[in-house]
Amino acid sequence: MDARDEWDVLFKRDDLTVSEIRKASREPLKPGEVRLAVERFGLTANNATYARFGDDSVIAFWRAFPGPQGYGRVPIWGFARVEESSHPDIAEGSRYFGYMPMSTHHVVAAEPLARGFADTTAQRDFLHPWYRTYELVGEPEPLDDRWALLHPVYPAAFNLADFLERQAALGARSVLITSASSKVAIGLVEELAARQIPLQAVGLTADRHTAFVQSLDLYDTVAPYGALPSLTVAEPTVFVDLTGDPSRRIAVCERFKSELCQTVLVGFTHSTATVLPPPGLAGPEPQVFFTPAIEMETIAEEGADGYYTRYAKSERRFVEYTQSWLDVRGGRGPEAIIDSFRSLLAGEQPPDASRVLRP
Repeated sequence: MDARDEWDVLFKRDDLTVSEIRKASREPLKPGEVRLAVERFGLTANNATYARFGDDSVIAFWRAFPGPQGYGRVPIWGFARVEESSHPDIAEGSRYFGYMPMSTHHVVAAEPLARGFADTTAQRDFLHPWYRTYELVGEPEPLDDRWALLHPVYPAAFNLADFLERQAALGARSVLITSASSKVAIGLVEELAARQIPLQAVGLTADRHTAFVQSLDLYDTVAPYGALPSLTVAEPTVFVDLTGDPSRRIAVCERFKSELCQTVLVGFTHSTATVLPPPGLAGPEPQVFFTPAIEMETIAEEGADGYYTRYAKSERRFVEYTQSWLDVRGGRGPEAIIDSFRSLLAGEQPPDASRVLRP
């Protein structure tokens, strides 16, 4: 397909192995709308979650960017430039970071904010404001591919670090983290180390990822899931689950039901993940850690300027740190996007490599 064409990448909602590339139509903008040209975006486990749970009654991500009958456009996070604007306060050529579909272009009804604009399109009213906020950013810089990958996921790591810092002050001595090779997990333990929070970090991961996680030298202990029966932790311990896998959650909670002081359910990195936690988990009552809501609460308590200053400093340090271990690979065009997403869904993407795609 010619690079000058406008197109959407579509996936069959009930069979993600089926995809299509369809030419997109260009409709005139209504007053207050802006047309964004997608520049680049990263692929992480988040994108697989959006597709796998897209029709779930709790999340329903397919509703954000619907496609023709039976198909949908997978949500992504990335950089885009305003190609056309019918809003007097949003300039053509300005550049933003936000939530978009796998397409060349995206049209939104915009409402200016202090740090960018909000998407007020009625179709996406069901989304938390976090997903409808576009941040004004500067011109491209050398680390932008890494920002594209990490900016959507690092808020979870940063806000979890705030939570764990409070738990350490209350007497927690360790944190047990599943999916220890994930970017959120790595970001979390790196932030704990940077803050010098006195928690022993224990990481559980797949056999094939154990050597990589150990090579980061961030965790105090790294073990494969199969070693759970013989694993020990310093109690009281906080369990942070990023897998979303019911059997993993049940196994950890049962093994450490006496040692756990908190069970925190955050992510869905495993293909076997479920939206709702399994009933009757042993140990403390689990809490679902929904980052957008937690971040908004923190901003309300701390003030936007203080929070964003603290966050930006931490995120930049982590993004720079990833240059030592994360291989960012590129790709361009709809075929590359489809191939990369299929590889992600199949679990073929190693933890030390990620894709950044350009339309």
